Amino acid sequence: MISVKFLLNIYDWLQKNVRPPSAFSWETLILLSVFSYYMSVLSTDFVRNLLANFGWIFLIFGVFWGTTAAGQLRIGYKDKQKDGFPLSPWITGALVSVYIFGGPTGEVRREALIYWPVISAIIAALPDFLGERFTLKAPPLQKRQNLVVLFGTQILLSCWLQFYFVIQNWLVQYPSLVADDFHQSAFVVKWESRRSPSAPRGALILESMEPKLRDQLNARPWSEVERSLLPKERQKLINAIAQQTKQQISPIQEDNLWQVTSNVSSRGSGYNLELRTSWQGPRSERLGDYSLTKSCQINQVYRQANAATKPINTTQASRSAPISQVQCKEVKGWGIDQPRNLNDRFTRS
Repeated sequence: MISVKFLLNIYDWLQKNVRPPSAFSWETLILLSVFSYYMSVLSTDFVRNLLANFGWIFLIFGVFWGTTAAGQLRIGYKDKQKDGFPLSPWITGALVSVYIFGGPTGEVRREALIYWPVISAIIAALPDFLGERFTLKAPPLQKRQNLVVLFGTQILLSCWLQFYFVIQNWLVQYPSLVADDFHQSAFVVKWESRRSPSAPRGALILESMEPKLRDQLNARPWSEVERSLLPKERQKLINAIAQQTKQQISPIQEDNLWQVTSNVSSRGSGYNLELRTSWQGPRSERLGDYSLTKSCQINQVYRQANAATKPINTTQASRSAPISQVQCKEVKGWGIDQPRNLNDRFTRS
């Protein structure tokens, strides 16, 4: 059992250390925020959401009040009233962004970071636009130039943050862009990475097509394979395999920019089937071969009949009907053969 003396000691400690200096202070708002959050945990449905919102509002106003009152929260701080760049609006702006763009599960969306500079600039400019009793007024002439610089720089910073997320989203949907050359770019710079370079997505498409191609052509009657390699039949076969492959490897938007073609040439007693994926998307150079190839040799072989399946009254040297044997080589081409230093991050200003 908890003794009464222990509870009284806790009460005395809270009075001395947590009690705000006055009812009208930023400490009171922080305590109201904690109390609202605690009560929201004990509540449900509408009351829970209402108390949680009140908790955020009390926290935002309390932090803004407390950080503004603490004149030391400045960059280049010398004099509390004149020198230094105040950090209070940006600290408060971060809380406002999390409150506006935060999800119910506590996950913060990228919009919170993108709009944080603009929200902070609005908070920093509010004292110049509000008069007594919170009435709107025109900002003083001597401060208007500073306001233009303030909003201009923060909007530019928000644009750069947005551009960063756009680039990263492109890399998710178009990962083969990493294999391109950005040395001539004025605004995109690759960051050095020690990771092993990854191949363009066209290589993954070709590698994933190989097992399906084997299923269609390997160990089949030779006459049937030769018919499958005719131009019209081969085109149908390769297109069907390519579409099936793109659907099975977690399709992304880039897959539509890879065109799969094929070519067949005679080689000894068999054929050489060359699969090619050509990149139809954006590229840094107008000239150059943005494609990958995979060569597969289709040879004619004979399956030897064993004792169990050997027909009666046949010689030992007799052989069954010819069948096909498919052997494929590794992928070669753009982003595979030539040595290069891949980078995993973009957008360095």
